[in-house]
Amino acid sequence: MKIVVVCWGSTGDVYPVLALSERLLERGHQVRVCSPALYRDKILEIGAEFYEIGVAFDLAEFHAAMDAIIPKRDPTAMLKLIVEEGIVRRGGKWYQDCLTAMKGFDIAICHSVDIPGQEAAIRNGIPWLTVTYCPGFIKSLDFAPYPFPNWGRISNALVWKLVQLRLGSSIDVLFNQFIKSVGGKPRTSVALDGMYSPHLNLIAASPMLCPPADFPPNHKFTGVWHLASANYIPPPELVNFLAEGSPPVIITFGSMGGSDGRETTEILIEAMKKVNQRAIIQAGWGKLGTQEALSDIYCTEYVPHQWLFPKGSCVVHHGGAGTTASVCRAKVPSVVVAHHADQPYWGKRLSDLGVAPRHLYRRNLTAKRLAERIQQVLETPAMTTRVQVLGKRMETEDGLTAAVDLIESF
Repeated sequence: MKIVVVCWGSTGDVYPVLALSERLLERGHQVRVCSPALYRDKILEIGAEFYEIGVAFDLAEFHAAMDAIIPKRDPTAMLKLIVEEGIVRRGGKWYQDCLTAMKGFDIAICHSVDIPGQEAAIRNGIPWLTVTYCPGFIKSLDFAPYPFPNWGRISNALVWKLVQLRLGSSIDVLFNQFIKSVGGKPRTSVALDGMYSPHLNLIAASPMLCPPADFPPNHKFTGVWHLASANYIPPPELVNFLAEGSPPVIITFGSMGGSDGRETTEILIEAMKKVNQRAIIQAGWGKLGTQEALSDIYCTEYVPHQWLFPKGSCVVHHGGAGTTASVCRAKVPSVVVAHHADQPYWGKRLSDLGVAPRHLYRRNLTAKRLAERIQQVLETPAMTTRVQVLGKRMETEDGLTAAVDLIESF
């Protein structure tokens, strides 16, 4: 098949679909990956055809958006800002480039919130499949939408209806304004049901991490998609740091940004002092870390999770879907500092599974609160025992093969 894969979002959204693209190539399909220039080198590295979407990534703008998102307590207000800044504002250019890129192809694969990419596929008359990483956002009467408790199917149905009404008056309006601006047909309940492919929505998450639910038939669990880093060679300084003492606390907030990287770093270092632990801090998009030489703190740019996480005593992370899965596969307990979107959901899932303490929100992060949670992990060996069992179960999954089989069957 001739397949177009559209990369929307930050690293945690993009790398899994690059892993999918790589597997599709191995199965003999032609794959064109549409993406901003930010991901060009990685796309070419896996051997796919790169088609540039001319929407430049501006780190300063991204930090400003994160500064506005993080303090918000209302999930709908947070989502509205993400839609306005991350999708609608530059959606016209995104749509036009995808429209051109998809001509002559058989099928398109888009993120579930990539409405511009989906609309380009519809205009080209080709089927479009979607990818999502959080089953907690898919309507099912077997659970209530986060953060509401599960009080049974009748109560859940009522809560989902209230959520649908709330999203309809705020988020759906934005999506449908954009859809109409490119000549598309407005959708019903876009933010709840209408963003998913009516043909096939691939849930790239581990069912081991999620409670069972009866989803509509177009939604299929595959397991997690990991982009391998088999050729990674760590710097000698990092190898030496790991060898010089006990397993460190590993800290990574991935592509979560904000203009307060220095302040956040100071909180992290102070927390490490309180628990008297060594730590590795990954810079990420938030530019965490310090130039100051500290004997018990090693600051670094990105290090592949598959290599680094198993070497830690616990991982402090933002609760992104991919990072959450990587920590569990590494068989290491977590401390989640949720910033926005689906991260509180994953934080609660890890806590419910007994492999992490109750999650923190980034807006409430202090050295004291973080230190208390790290100490709780270190003093609760049962968390490590549980995550080791969980990780072994997740190792039996082959999410990429399952996904490609579903695509080919479709």
